[in-house]
Amino acid sequence: MSAHVAVWLLIPLCALVALIVGAVLITRQQRKSGPSVPGPAGQQVVKGFYQVAGETREDFVRRHRDRPGVIANGATLVDLYDRIRQLEERLAEVESERERRDQATP
Repeated sequence: MSAHVAVWLLIPLCALVALIVGAVLITRQQRKSGPSVPGPAGQQVVKGFYQVAGETREDFVRRHRDRPGVIANGATLVDLYDRIRQLEERLAEVESERERRDQATP
């Protein structure tokens, strides 16, 4: 009867060991794989899914926009960044027009 108990205790132990070993192997594989992408000017080459020092969150999202399952809806984030940039440019144009108009009227 004690042999049956030992077998039943080994099953969860083996499952736990398999889970830990699998996690370690997946982590190692993720570190090894990943595209080598040139970083910003003056930075070393970036390999894998890491944000380099000096890289903005926007640049990081743009660099990984096509990587499946890593960036939640990366294309939408990039689209939002583009829209924000367009709005900022339009705001700067309107402000400069307003300043010119204020300077032109005495």
